[in-house]
Amino acid sequence: MARDSTLLFVGTNRHVAAIDPRTGEEMWRTKLPKGAASHPVTLLIKGQQIYAGHHGHVFCLNRRDGTILWHNDLPRMSYYPVLLAMEGATGASAPAGVAAASKRKRPTTATAATSG
Repeated sequence: MARDSTLLFVGTNRHVAAIDPRTGEEMWRTKLPKGAASHPVTLLIKGQQIYAGHHGHVFCLNRRDGTILWHNDLPRMSYYPVLLAMEGATGASAPAGVAAASKRKRPTTATAATSG
């Protein structure tokens, strides 16, 4: 089994999972009880907690076994993707945000020269 600090954490399809990056073996999986499968799951890791943002909800999971420690349904904030940030933490953002940012990039000089 991988040491806790070396696990790969994955958020997708209403689930958070821990995977041993050396073997690909799934160590644990937790299904988030709220939300829709079509919404992204964002993750932020700090200490022994994993914070998961999904469909207008925030969950705090135990890093070792995926147990949900608490849940906040963010009242009156609607059911949109949730981006997470905390000083000193590491995180992962939704692919949709990365895709939207890449669409805003201007073409390079080489691209502009070949398209004109």
